[in-house]
Amino acid sequence: MRKVLYIALAVMLCGVYTVAQDYPKAELFGGFSVLHADTENAQSLIDGGVNVKSWYPGWTIAGQYNLTKMLGVKADISGHYGTPLSNVPGFPQAKSYTFVFGPVISFRDHFGNRLTPFAHALFGGNHVSVDSTPTTPSGSETSFAMAFGGGLDWKLTHHFSARLGQFDYLYTKHCGNLGALTGNTCVLGTPGFPTDHQNNFRFSTGIVIH
Repeated sequence: MRKVLYIALAVMLCGVYTVAQDYPKAELFGGFSVLHADTENAQSLIDGGVNVKSWYPGWTIAGQYNLTKMLGVKADISGHYGTPLSNVPGFPQAKSYTFVFGPVISFRDHFGNRLTPFAHALFGGNHVSVDSTPTTPSGSETSFAMAFGGGLDWKLTHHFSARLGQFDYLYTKHCGNLGALTGNTCVLGTPGFPTDHQNNFRFSTGIVIH
């Protein structure tokens, strides 16, 4: 009888351990990303066949710690690069770095054991800079940023998933003029059309390690 009780207790403990481990405690994502930047109607001010670039390729990495099967916290960092005026020889390159943090909700086992949709609300900052040229100085600015979005993961193995897609609305709050090119105070925006924020969009895809 005592052996039966020991065996039953061992089975119960193993079951509790299995339930407690039916979701990953930590996840690391890395992959390709593209940013659609809010150009604030800059194209309408430029003549002569010059194109204002809206799409900037780059990367995204994110670390996530899961407090429960559904709720976690995430730190997300991304970088995007490109020349704002795509067909102007010698125009300086721009760089954008976003660093945001916040809660994430994962819907595990709601759509089978392979698909995991998720949603997050992230808050932090965005740093933009423009390189110097022989005729213009460099400039940079850091502003408040927040990202609202989500995505879908497809489980490949016990330790790896493919992030089929992550879509984010990325809000940034830059000053609304090009003062950095002359006074090193601001980068984003269009002279004559000042705004106090930008509505950007970001897409990411890559691999998740559990």
